[in-house]
Amino acid sequence: MKPNIQHVAEKAQVSKATVSRVLNNNPQVKGEIRERVLRAIEELGYRPSVIARNLATNRTNNIGLILPDITNPYFPVLARGVEDAARRLGYTLYISNTDNDPSIEQEIIYKMAEQQVGGILLISSALDEQTVNELTSLRTPIVLCDRLIANKPFDAVLIDDYKAAAEAVGYLIGLGHKRIAHLAGPRNIQSAESRRAGYLDTMHAAQLDPFISVGSFSYESGVHQMGAVIDEYGPTAIFAANDLLALGAMQEINRRGLRVPEDISVIGCDDIAYCSMSRPTLSTISIPAYQIGVTAVQLLDDQIKGVSTGSKNVILDHRLLHRESCSGVDQR
Repeated sequence: MKPNIQHVAEKAQVSKATVSRVLNNNPQVKGEIRERVLRAIEELGYRPSVIARNLATNRTNNIGLILPDITNPYFPVLARGVEDAARRLGYTLYISNTDNDPSIEQEIIYKMAEQQVGGILLISSALDEQTVNELTSLRTPIVLCDRLIANKPFDAVLIDDYKAAAEAVGYLIGLGHKRIAHLAGPRNIQSAESRRAGYLDTMHAAQLDPFISVGSFSYESGVHQMGAVIDEYGPTAIFAANDLLALGAMQEINRRGLRVPEDISVIGCDDIAYCSMSRPTLSTISIPAYQIGVTAVQLLDDQIKGVSTGSKNVILDHRLLHRESCSGVDQR
């Protein structure tokens, strides 16, 4: 069972009120008692204490940005938007990377709360229900970027991932493709789920049979998934849930002796810089990553200043970019 404040009080042989005073750095607690409580907290691994205290009365002018994968070229662009906006508003920014690991993400959130940051910008992996509930009660302002946490009252800045996917698949259908496979991202990430739903509904509306391969948001996953899709489905077109998947897919298509777009058309999502450097250049959904970062800081600043309580979604516009990696079936 996860330790709580009562367990700490019992182990330290003090009252719960004394534990609370220690957590809030009350100077009236004697040194020996303070040491006893802190030792009990450490031995029990009592983590909820970090977010239980009232941080609103002693926040710093620092804000934190929690990224899922700093090696994905999409996220540094978003982070640059955050950094530029934070600097203009007088905040100092701290950035942490989670490697898409919910346990690391949870630990970083606790540590940022413990450091009494003014607010947190979060691009979330899959957090368990208990952690999400703790975030909901956390007095530190939180703004979600790029991904939602379903049914929770956090400000969020993102695009309409469902609509973006539907437009990408509709574009391929308009080119005459009928065997369109989807290289999907992880099942536990909201943006990947929404893009998968947009793909499925658009395929069903066109009375086409879908084919989905689920993996991670990495280049290596794109290579691996594409090989299986070619072997099992034989597609004429691919909609990938992000550009790294799409670029990995193009690599595997070329390795098989096939051509993009002559044999298989490919479209991604994000518009990272590599899209215009690839050969052929990659068609994609352009997401305003920099503006997502800027807007998220503005929402966080409103919460910190008490202008907003944090419960709205800001949906920014995306664009479908037509490049060289897609062609019509009738052109082959």
